[in-house]
Amino acid sequence: MLGGGVGGLVVANELKDKLGDKVNVTLVDRKKAFEFAPSFIWLSFNERKPEQISKELSLLKRKGIDVVNDVVTNIDINNRRVKTEYHEFEYDYLVIALGLDYSYDIVRDFSYAHHNYSIDSAIKMGEAIKEFNGGKVLVGISRLPFKCPVAPYETALLLDSYFRRKGIRDKVSITFFTPEPYPIPAAGPDYGNMLAGMLTQMGIEFRPNTLIKEIRSNEVVLDGISMQYDMLYCVPPHVAPRVVVDAKLTDNTGFIPVNPRTMETSYENVYAIGDVTAVRLPEGSYVPYLPKAGVFAHHQAEVVANNIAYRIKGKGKLKEYDGSGACFIEVKHGEAAFIRAKFFTPKPEIEFHKPSRIWHMQKVLFEKYWLRHWF
Repeated sequence: MLGGGVGGLVVANELKDKLGDKVNVTLVDRKKAFEFAPSFIWLSFNERKPEQISKELSLLKRKGIDVVNDVVTNIDINNRRVKTEYHEFEYDYLVIALGLDYSYDIVRDFSYAHHNYSIDSAIKMGEAIKEFNGGKVLVGISRLPFKCPVAPYETALLLDSYFRRKGIRDKVSITFFTPEPYPIPAAGPDYGNMLAGMLTQMGIEFRPNTLIKEIRSNEVVLDGISMQYDMLYCVPPHVAPRVVVDAKLTDNTGFIPVNPRTMETSYENVYAIGDVTAVRLPEGSYVPYLPKAGVFAHHQAEVVANNIAYRIKGKGKLKEYDGSGACFIEVKHGEAAFIRAKFFTPKPEIEFHKPSRIWHMQKVLFEKYWLRHWF
């Protein structure tokens, strides 16, 4: 099991639950702790502390899961071996859930931007927000695809809410830029334009179809025009980890192609789940590939664990992933919307629930459940 994020945790736990001592499960991750990414946004607004949204992966050892804190350096598919900096492993089944890396050098001088796609960056962003007392704020997306499609939109709306509560909203201008035609394109134009409408209703200027070219100390270059800023938030460019590229597991999307129903790669007994994959959607979908988010990794992991267990035990039955997922959308302090979708139907089936305090509390409960249940 390569990767200790959402997908890796679920696969490891489910395999041990289903097979017990019949299987040796080894989970390899470069980090010592699991970090609950949906809460990074709260961390960036100083509403969480790092220790509240993380758990030591070593806790999995009490479940019989071997945890190796190391960096994967080589995946040898032909010989069924994985090398890390300090170890070498052979495998019968391999599940790749290594997530994504951030390639900051794709956008010149990206270091001027804040983001909340890691704990450290979210903490730095929280410090900047506390110290900010007015001026021009730019919020944007650097490149596609990126994980958690609603996160930057949540950030813009929560910045608006924060500045209103602080009493300085009249001293702040907020502009949102994105290379997308509208927010969350996978959900289609109706829901995308609804979210864009939330931005404009809050006085946030929305600039779609806009690509960032370069970042400078107080301005960004967007498709030939420059915009000045006093604070900049930008989603960093996402790429597959170098180790999967070097293993020739990726295709022209830059990610690992898989069977959308089973998450099998083109190699026997090698699966890939989560953000590192390119999951092709049916013809008629609004976008060609499934969005990248932890909820999809979770459901994919359940299917993969079930099917590996079936192949080892020879009992039960195979399952297929149905392309479903859901997420909360924070729209203001203490208030969230909820969206549920099925993407493998001939036309995506979208279910949207309007913002309320109830959905925000549901997200809080989900955070607590996740960090308790899987450890």
